[in-house]
Amino acid sequence: MKRKSEYKLCNWCLERQCIKNHPLQKIVEDCKICHGIWNQLDKACNKIIQATKDYQYDSFLIGLTLDHSFYDNEDRFRSRFRIRGKENIKTSLLREIRKKFGNISNKKFNLNYPDITINIQIGKKLETIVSVNSSTVVLRGRYKKVKRFQINTKNTDNNNSLEVNQRHIEKILKKELLSRFDSDSIVFRPLGKEEPESLVLGNGRPFYVSIKNSKIISFKHDFSIQSKGMIFEINEKVRALPISSPGYVKKVETIVSFQENLRASDLKEINDSGIRIIEFVNRRSKNWKFIYHIEFKFKTQKKLQFTIICDNGLPIRKFIEGNENISPNLEQILNRKCKCDRFDILDIMNEDDLVN
Repeated sequence: MKRKSEYKLCNWCLERQCIKNHPLQKIVEDCKICHGIWNQLDKACNKIIQATKDYQYDSFLIGLTLDHSFYDNEDRFRSRFRIRGKENIKTSLLREIRKKFGNISNKKFNLNYPDITINIQIGKKLETIVSVNSSTVVLRGRYKKVKRFQINTKNTDNNNSLEVNQRHIEKILKKELLSRFDSDSIVFRPLGKEEPESLVLGNGRPFYVSIKNSKIISFKHDFSIQSKGMIFEINEKVRALPISSPGYVKKVETIVSFQENLRASDLKEINDSGIRIIEFVNRRSKNWKFIYHIEFKFKTQKKLQFTIICDNGLPIRKFIEGNENISPNLEQILNRKCKCDRFDILDIMNEDDLVN
């Protein structure tokens, strides 16, 4: 039966087994546990540097996969000499790789929210493969639309018109971000929608954008993008998309046409309404939005300009034109047929700002 001293072990493996009074040996490849894997530390770190050189990041996480033979070698040795409670070869090697790469790259190790995740695979013959995955970048910002889109939506209903507008905005933003972030996947998520002909002014509409597989994960400054009548202000990187949509209030200006001449007395219900609760129903759920304030002025006897302050998400055209799924709507309130000629978003505010 072999004694401990008769096993050929490199100094690194000797130290990990906490074996005392064992003569140090110049053993590398012949080590019965690691076969010289410790000597591959610099090689592995150099491969990581090459794999990450095109990434702009601040923090990293490294994972390691070893061929099962390394565990088998160590388990046999420890079982033979009843060595228990010591770190295994993977844990020890991974800690050293993380430490060495952190010193070389001057980047921070982050276990929970790393900018990039580096995966190292070391085979039985010490062949080493390195792969890198970047975390999804989630940005928060606002966009303004200072030019009306000339998109043919005559044969589409209101819902499709909103979707057409959103896809058009998404296409503009994606084109700019794809080259800026060297990414192959971008998902645009605006908080609310408007029609192609609608302007979005004031502070703009809040939105989130998720950027996957990006080479640029960290950036230090806000930036803006201007293209085709759109202004995108990217002002913050956040950890993740919100679970539920934050509360916003919008100020809308709309031109409404009527079939009959109107007098100021016909609009008494608007002046005396106070805060209204608007209920709208879709296939899956019932929802409620608040209208906080409505004011109007005559453009002609058959055409009025309304300024409405309401919860973000209230469908303006449906509210005005008397969609059967919304109650009360403007047609019901005034008892007159209404037509929304157009509407613009003057501003979108945080609910807290409105209270203050």
